[in-house]
Amino acid sequence: MTEFQIVYADMEHMESFHKALSEVANEQVHIEMIQAPELDQVREFQGQLIANNQPSYFALLNNEVVGWCDVTCDPNPRLSHRGQLGMGVIASYREKGVGSMLLKSAIEKSKSIGIEKLELNVYSTNEAAIGLYEKFDFQQEGVIKNYRKLNGQYFDCILMALQLK
Repeated sequence: MTEFQIVYADMEHMESFHKALSEVANEQVHIEMIQAPELDQVREFQGQLIANNQPSYFALLNNEVVGWCDVTCDPNPRLSHRGQLGMGVIASYREKGVGSMLLKSAIEKSKSIGIEKLELNVYSTNEAAIGLYEKFDFQQEGVIKNYRKLNGQYFDCILMALQLK
């Protein structure tokens, strides 16, 4: 059995994370971006999450990032009770429990720091991700038709959420 390690995000693994993010983004299917931001931007974004004690986890295999999950909160105090969940797993490591381990860690951390609701957007074509979120009791809150247009094709987006409090 493959041994994955879930760790809180750190700067030591940022280049490896950037590589994993690039790989998933380049698929142009599962996450909003179709290419990863520059490494410096990724370091800045993750550094802010770490500095603010926000949920941000990496799945490691042989000390290389193969997946991630993070939660960002709006700085507006009227919206800061909600966290926006983002995650991805490199294709060759999907359906091996990595997403479940990452999501479990992010949910636990979110609860511990007082986040009351986790929200996410998932493309309606991403059945595996939808199944994962449903396994953790995320509920569908709505659908945005033609949310994304890529290479002439439209994608609907499902809005899902998990009440933590």
